[in-house]
Amino acid sequence: MVFGEKEKLLKGELDATGGVLRLAPSFVPRTLYPGLGRLGLKEYYVGPSRGWICERWLASSVEAVNPVRVENEGLSFISFTCRQAKLLLRDAFKILPGELLGDKYAVEHDNRFGVLTKILDIGEPIPWHVHAREEDAKRYWNMHGKDEAYYFLEAEEKGPLPYSHIAVHPHVEEEDLVPLLKRWSDDKVLDLSPAYRLNVGEGFHIFSGVPHAPGTALTLEIQEESDVYNILQAVCGERRIPREDMLRGLPDEEAVARLIDWKKSRDPFFYKKYHAVPTEVDEPELEGKGVERWVFHPNRTRKFCGKEVRVFPGKTVETVEKNAYLAFVWKGEGIIGNVRVQGKNPGLDELFVSAEAATKPHKIVNTGREDLLVYKIFGPDVYEANIIYGDS
Repeated sequence: MVFGEKEKLLKGELDATGGVLRLAPSFVPRTLYPGLGRLGLKEYYVGPSRGWICERWLASSVEAVNPVRVENEGLSFISFTCRQAKLLLRDAFKILPGELLGDKYAVEHDNRFGVLTKILDIGEPIPWHVHAREEDAKRYWNMHGKDEAYYFLEAEEKGPLPYSHIAVHPHVEEEDLVPLLKRWSDDKVLDLSPAYRLNVGEGFHIFSGVPHAPGTALTLEIQEESDVYNILQAVCGERRIPREDMLRGLPDEEAVARLIDWKKSRDPFFYKKYHAVPTEVDEPELEGKGVERWVFHPNRTRKFCGKEVRVFPGKTVETVEKNAYLAFVWKGEGIIGNVRVQGKNPGLDELFVSAEAATKPHKIVNTGREDLLVYKIFGPDVYEANIIYGDS
């Protein structure tokens, strides 16, 4: 399709759905860690060269970086109502930036949503690794830095190791890490890092530059639009990890160690500052109908934020937001805008609510017999609060 045909198709869809786009599910395999099958797929092992499908990427404009590259892997496609057509959400932002993202937001954020959300379903912890800060990510890989945050979802099982090694003990120095990276033969780097239990209904904010090894609790993860990382752990379980996954083009182990934000990582009050518990939003409209909570609070960072909205059975809430958002339905069934949704059903559980729709009163209706649980994810600079323990 040429640009004009795509624009007509997209406008027709927005008119039909009240400004809400249904998104096709985007599943990503990984070779570094197995999946546990909690993403709604019957088959989730895709062979030795590709590994296990253990991540689902939501409203994604980021292409996954894997040993075997697959075109458009990780990117989200729009599911059109009336015809078979393929259009990436990333391209839709360029075609109708004002309608989808808002005029001001689109200009300030280069016609991008600016945030990537994942459901992480891993059968063993991800190796201890670090995401480069903005300056380093630009210098070495021409990518964005990668702040991220976690919220642990209710699931039938938390996996075999629902713990995460995050940051380092306060006494750890760069010279403690570098010899272990040079040796590259074991997992002794984990001795440098405290382990925290992953409790359902809680989370952590992980700034770029802070080493971490996510555990096996089913995780809603929100992050900047980037897939940059350096592995710091040579052995994970029975698997040996190639040294190249640690260096990733850097000249030596000292350069890798300098990617770490040692000030944040050594903070003796790390848990107090960066462990996160949801806070309820004071919203009179929801009284008797539901509950709204910040699970990714805007008082941590300007880079993203997110809410959990719970609508009680048979109830309807009217909502207005400051800008466009990803709506991911975790439980229950209902209607958002003019679009039917159902949790635990890939293909019916993921929407992008355009700026035009989000900033006007629109309804979330619970048509089922259990609570309708929806996560709303917002990009950078949408909601502002006084920053605590973070970067503005």
